[in-house]
Amino acid sequence: MAEDRTLPGWPKKKLVKDVRRQLSSYGIRPSRSSCWRATWSWAAAIAQSYYHEHWPLASEIATQYILLMLADVQNLGMLKLPYRATEVIPAEVAALLPDLDSHPLVPVLTSSRRRATNLRNDTGPSEPQFTLDGPASAGG
Repeated sequence: MAEDRTLPGWPKKKLVKDVRRQLSSYGIRPSRSSCWRATWSWAAAIAQSYYHEHWPLASEIATQYILLMLADVQNLGMLKLPYRATEVIPAEVAALLPDLDSHPLVPVLTSSRRRATNLRNDTGPSEPQFTLDGPASAGG
């Protein structure tokens, strides 16, 4: 079977096609971006870690791609939930995320906005205060 020689590790074309099909079922069309190449580099490293080369499943490689895309969006500072996301939860969302308050991503996705709101509501001194997000004045 032919290999895709443009990707790290030269995966089989069928595997690349299966990963693309898996992602497209969720409306994701991977491009030849750095995340796409990093995904295949990661999968190739996993495949070569076995005594006999064994590639991860297409669904596992698709999961790696989604994880890398989320990390990229978070690095750009764009991965945020709305302020009231943990307070206003429709039943269908609650069914998908039964433990939303204890989910490990929720504090990360909502903390920067909550911190900024707490600073605006603070009635302390009027001198500027600094957070990890940058300078913010206490008066609003």
